[in-house]
Amino acid sequence: MEHEDLAECPAAAYLRQQPENLVVNGYRNWVAGLAHSDQRYWDAAWAAHARALGPIDGQVALDAMAELIRQLGACATCPLRFYKPGAGHLCRDECLVLGMVSGAQHGDEDLLVQSARLLTCSDTCIEVIERASAYAGILFGHSQRLAPIPLSAIADIDMRSVFSGSPASGSLH
Repeated sequence: MEHEDLAECPAAAYLRQQPENLVVNGYRNWVAGLAHSDQRYWDAAWAAHARALGPIDGQVALDAMAELIRQLGACATCPLRFYKPGAGHLCRDECLVLGMVSGAQHGDEDLLVQSARLLTCSDTCIEVIERASAYAGILFGHSQRLAPIPLSAIADIDMRSVFSGSPASGSLH
């Protein structure tokens, strides 16, 4: 039940942007809701998506996020890691989710695939890539475009995660 504190991660600065905040806190709230069986987390995820995309499209986007997380639960490295919603820093898994969504939105297949590969047990977990791409497309269709993330940042996140660890806010698998 540990994960890396990537407070120095280049992606941490992205949390100040609405699209990145929506992705990270959507992920955090959904996984926290599953980990703690607490509807309040799911309600918070829905409210944020509804504010950004409208109630109907917000629900469609959140359903896509939930499908991504369900698929990650089936083939992710153990355990899925996350910080409490609203935390100002990112763990490795949150950076990789951002990498998948950003890669899908920017047509950066290398970033998308490498981020998915680092999150999953299988090098060919196509279902994770498909679900991340579906979520990314919904956000993109509503002008919620993430900043591009360089592939080198994902490599750095992976390398740093091997050497560091800190107490987890939570994990799920």
